[in-house]
Amino acid sequence: AARPVELRRSRADADRALRVLGSGRTQRRAARLSDVYAASLLEELTDRMAAEDDLPDGPVIRLRAYDARHHTALTDTLDAWLSTFGDVPSAAAAVHIHPNTFRYRLKRLAVVAGIDLDDPEARFEAMLQLRLRPPHS
Repeated sequence: AARPVELRRSRADADRALRVLGSGRTQRRAARLSDVYAASLLEELTDRMAAEDDLPDGPVIRLRAYDARHHTALTDTLDAWLSTFGDVPSAAAAVHIHPNTFRYRLKRLAVVAGIDLDDPEARFEAMLQLRLRPPHS
């Protein structure tokens, strides 16, 4: 902080950055808030959801429940696909399966989750839900 009036904000920013560093959302050992800003927003959103008992309902939640019941990995499939911007060979390699098996899983998860993978809003919602930690974890 350059001026005393900025101390409160500087301390709050430092606390937010430290919280992210301790959360496991990053591999960094030191960071400014600007380095981990998106992760700090996810932490705050998770806190708000827990405080208001406002758990999301959506495709990722349905996939996680399905995976738990059936011992499948459809959530990991979706995460790999989104993380590779839809590049099936790269996503399949990331989860160590054949690209054809990966394509089958994509079709299956779209049905199970009720998600339209061609819809950019649906993809954004899924990506956000994948990065939110449930409040109890």
